[in-house]
Amino acid sequence: MLAAPEALRLVAVSTVAGDAGLRARIAARLLAIGGRSDVEVFVGEREPLLRRGRFPWFGHEGEALAPGPSAPIREEPAAERIVRAAREEAGLQIVAIGPMTNLARALALDPELPSRVAGLTIMGGHIRRVAIGRTVFAPGIDYNLCSDPEASLAVLGAGFSTTLVPADVTLQTWMGAADVDTLGAAGPLARALGGLIKVWAPVQCKLFTGLGGEMDPDNQAFLHDPLTVLALFAPSCLGFETLRIVPTIEGGVLRTLEVAPSVGIGTTMRVATSVDAQAARRAIVERLTRV
Repeated sequence: MLAAPEALRLVAVSTVAGDAGLRARIAARLLAIGGRSDVEVFVGEREPLLRRGRFPWFGHEGEALAPGPSAPIREEPAAERIVRAAREEAGLQIVAIGPMTNLARALALDPELPSRVAGLTIMGGHIRRVAIGRTVFAPGIDYNLCSDPEASLAVLGAGFSTTLVPADVTLQTWMGAADVDTLGAAGPLARALGGLIKVWAPVQCKLFTGLGGEMDPDNQAFLHDPLTVLALFAPSCLGFETLRIVPTIEGGVLRTLEVAPSVGIGTTMRVATSVDAQAARRAIVERLTRV
């Protein structure tokens, strides 16, 4: 979002899942590096709403990020800040690039929240075909919605004007080694992100090859979150369809089932169903070199 100041005004950042406090410190440091120490950070939920155990934690979080000045981290809980922002900011857009737990908590505080925001853009969902190389995955690989399925069910059924950027398209879009080098030769925030990507790349490779994915050796980072932000303000790299989606939990796994409008059930959502992966990658890298 910092790379698109002409299109987006960042109001606040919230963190969620696992050590949400550490996530907040990472976000606050990156905001300061990007020259946005005016943007406040809010710590969110550490555990799923109902399920025992913590969210997955990879252990690399924060490595390669040098200490220094940070944006402020406030004591107000993330869910309360979301509710307040919806009341204070006309035309608020929420971008959810993590589990839905904070949003579910916010809905509990204000059931009218969907009517107070202009839109909700989610990185999540498994609509038609999710693959890495020739390996096609069953539902469940979508971490953001599947790691707290009850929270996801609450959010997806709440009545938000929702755009889904699902794993179908995000797992087609990734950054290569040359792109990371490009970031390393750019501004302070781009350089910091390049360093973090170099730490993440072997973690990602181990994770997805362990699931059976056929990783391109040049793949340094899938662009899940940047692609989702791009969908909000520069969506030309993506193809969208208006679909009827039935969110449900099947065998303990959150499902986003596409149904025909004639069935008469489900929620209408704008869903990214195709992507020009190379154009998206170029657009994202070019934007990041500005910061």
